[in-house]
Amino acid sequence: MILVVGETYDSLLGLRSLLSEVDAIPSLTLDLPSMKGKIGDEEVVAITGGTSNYLSLTSTLKAILLYHPRAVFSIGEASSLSPLLHVGDIVIGNRVYLHGVNFDAYGLAYGTIPGFKEYFYTDIQLARIAEEIGLKIHDITVSRGDILSGEKKIIDQEEFSSLILRRYASMGRLIAYDCVSAGSAIACANEKIPYLPLRAVTYVPQEGEDGLMRERRISLESNVNVAKLLVAIIKEGGLPA
Repeated sequence: MILVVGETYDSLLGLRSLLSEVDAIPSLTLDLPSMKGKIGDEEVVAITGGTSNYLSLTSTLKAILLYHPRAVFSIGEASSLSPLLHVGDIVIGNRVYLHGVNFDAYGLAYGTIPGFKEYFYTDIQLARIAEEIGLKIHDITVSRGDILSGEKKIIDQEEFSSLILRRYASMGRLIAYDCVSAGSAIACANEKIPYLPLRAVTYVPQEGEDGLMRERRISLESNVNVAKLLVAIIKEGGLPA
C-alpha cells in the first residue's frame, strides 16, 4: 500500500482522476478529505495533510500507524528558490530542511530537532527513479534538489532573499520552499518509511509593481502532471518491497 499526502484537497484532484475503485475514507485530521483507490494492483490511500508542518506531521504519522504503507509521497505546491525553475515545474526532493527551529543552545545547527540530523534525507532510490521517469514524460519538467520547509507562506521578495542569505546561503542545492514537506519527513524518519516529496512550483520570486512576489496558484494542469509522474513511478515498479 502507498500513502499519498496532499497539502490540500485540490492537490489530490489530479491523482483522484487517475485512480480506479475510488472511495472516500474517514478523515484523520480536522475533517480533511481522504480517499482510497488503486493504480493497477497497487492500493493507494490519499489524505489531505493540511498546510503547515504541524498538520502534515500529525496527518502523516496517523496514516502510517493506521495503514502501514511501504512508501509515502507528499504532493502539493512550492515556491521557487532557483532562477532555473518556472511555474508548473515539478521538484523532486533530495533533502528537506526544517526552517524555524533553533536549538543552538544545545549545540545543534539551526533547523535541527534534538534526536535528528540538520536535514531529512528522502529515499534516494525513489528520487532517482522519479527523475529518470520524469525526464521521459514529454509534457512535464522535473528538477531534483533540496527543499526548505517552514511555517508561513512567503510572498515578499525581500523576506525571501533575507531568509536564504541569512541561514542557507551555502546550500547550493536548495531550490524550493514549502510549508509541509518537513512534517511528513519527520513522521517517515521516525517510523523508518521511505519518503519522497513531489512539489509543483506555483510561486516564483519575481517582484511585482507592488513590491510583492506575484502569486501563481496551483493549476489543475500542475496537479495532473504531479499525479502523472507519481502513477508512472508506481506502475514501473520502482517502489520498495
